[in-house]
Parts: sequence; structure tokens; C-alpha cells
Amino acid sequence: MPFALPMNTTLAFALATAASFTLAPAALATSPDKGQAHFILMKSRDEPFVGVTLRGACKSDDGAFFGGKKVESKWSCTSNADGVCSAEIALLPRTDSSKTNACKATMATEITEPGAAAVKSSYFTFFANGEPHNFNLLQKMGSWKHGDYHFKSLESKESFDAIALRHAPAYYKSKIAIEDNPALAEITLSTAAAHVPESKSYPSTEYFRARIDRKTLKPTVQIVVKETYIDFSYRNQMAARFASAAGPKSVDIVRLDQNMVCNLRDLLERKCTHQETVAFDIDMDTLRQAAAAFKPGERRAWPFQVTSQSGHARDLSLSHAEFLAVAEALDEIIAKGKK
Repeated sequence: MPFALPMNTTLAFALATAASFTLAPAALATSPDKGQAHFILMKSRDEPFVGVTLRGACKSDDGAFFGGKKVESKWSCTSNADGVCSAEIALLPRTDSSKTNACKATMATEITEPGAAAVKSSYFTFFANGEPHNFNLLQKMGSWKHGDYHFKSLESKESFDAIALRHAPAYYKSKIAIEDNPALAEITLSTAAAHVPESKSYPSTEYFRARIDRKTLKPTVQIVVKETYIDFSYRNQMAARFASAAGPKSVDIVRLDQNMVCNLRDLLERKCTHQETVAFDIDMDTLRQAAAAFKPGERRAWPFQVTSQSGHARDLSLSHAEFLAVAEALDEIIAKGKK
């Protein structure tokens, strides 16, 4: 006769067995054993720095509070014709997370320009957000923190591409958003997606917005300026100045949106954060003239100026490559509408 457990003992045994299944740890993914650090080096907004070598070292660990394993990785890369280079960085994987291990610098990054001695910049940490790709901008300009190069960690590949491909017509063409709803009187185009802000805190961008009348096929083109800034004297943009096909031109600005983020102290110190989105019209002859000025391999920009109510001005620009992409997109839609 088989041995029978008392009912309460049987219940306890069943509960303990179920608990053992519940508490058994699930299989955890391991973090990657390497990551990619991507850099774009610029002399200015429109001129990449070619043939510059970056060199550094960083260390990752397994996250153990005491002891634990560590691995140090040396890395280097040299910028290409677009000022871009990527370095593969070996990491120590963690068995308790699928997120990439951060790699903390163990030496100041060395920057070597062609024909010059290496100079030191800051200590950079990569993959702090747990992603296996890290995107960075290095621009040659005075920086108290980073020496001769100003370092900025970019928040996404999209913001990296917006800088690296700023003068590539195909990039803008691929980013143009077209709304072609037969129920609406106009077809609309926008290049906003091609302009990813470098900073979420100060999302300033300039892009094209165009409309095509569905009946007449007549296009109208605007340049939209979205700025976030701390500047009491500049606020309230009023006019735009630019070189049109017919000569220098000044046009009124249309205000699309305006906002201010401010506490009492900011207000007293005139340090409020202002957000303005405005637009102004350009004619088709000006669009086509700027589009025709594009030359493959050249990084040329069309300058314009936005002036505020106080008379203070800001100098901005859009690439001739973007003009070309917008002109071609408009012509394609108009030609399709004529069929």
C-alpha cells in the first residue's frame, strides 16, 4: 500500500513545488561584447574635417560592486571625405542585462590633424544609454572643457545623419514627407524630417514647406524657422532677408507658434527660454536658382537672415542640396498632375 501524506502536508508540498517554479530565474540575455562609436568632425557647419585621426581608450566592467571583471579597449578611427569615422570598441558583456555596457575613458582622447602633432581633448564615456551605437560631433572651435574641439554627444543616428548628409540631395529626397489626400485642395510637402535637432532642450531647425494647388498645379514655397533660445533682445521675429533671383529681398514673417518657459527668477534676470516657429515665402525663381547652384562634391549653403522686433538678427542657412531636392519633388508631382 503506497504511503499517503496527510492532506495538509500534501498541500504544503504542492505549494512549495509551485513556488520553486515561480522563483526560478528566467534566462537572461547577455549584453553585447562590442559597440560602435561614430564621430563626425567638422571645421564649421558646412566644412568637414578630413583625414583626422581619433585615438583613445576606455574600460567597461561587469557591474560587480566589489571586485568583478574589467576590460580595457583601445580604439581609433580616421575621418573620411564627409568627416565621418567609426571605431569598434570591445566591451565586457554583462550576464544580467541585454543593455550595452558603458565604457568609461581611461585616457584623454587624442586628436591628430594631418601633418600636426596630437592634441588632447576630454575623457569621453560611450554607450551610457545602454545602446550599442554612440553618435558624436567634434567641431573645431574654442571650448573651455574640450580644448580646441567642441564635443557634443548626439541623441540619435537621425541627428548624426542630418549633419553628415547635410549636402546630399538624395538624403533630403528620401526624407520629404508628401501628403496627397484627394479630399484636400492642396498637396503638401515638407522636409522637416531631414532636420533632426542636435539637442532636445534647444530644438532649433530650418526646413521647407510647400503646397501645390490641386486644380491649377501652382506651387507655393515657404521656409520654416523653428528656434528655441535664451535671448531677451532677439525675441519676436519680424522679417527675413535673403538674396532672391531678382536681387536682395526683405519679406514679412508669418508667426506659426510662440511659447515661453519661464519662472520668476528667469523673468527678473531676462533668462526665459523662448520658442518661436515662423515662416516666410520664397518665389519659385529663387528656389530654382538656388537649386541650380548645387554642385556635386561641393558643400554650399544659401544664407538668409531673420530679424527681430528690436532689430537684432540671426544668420541662418539651408543647403543648396535641399533646394534641389525640393525643386525636383515639386516638378515630379506637377508633371504627374498634368497627365
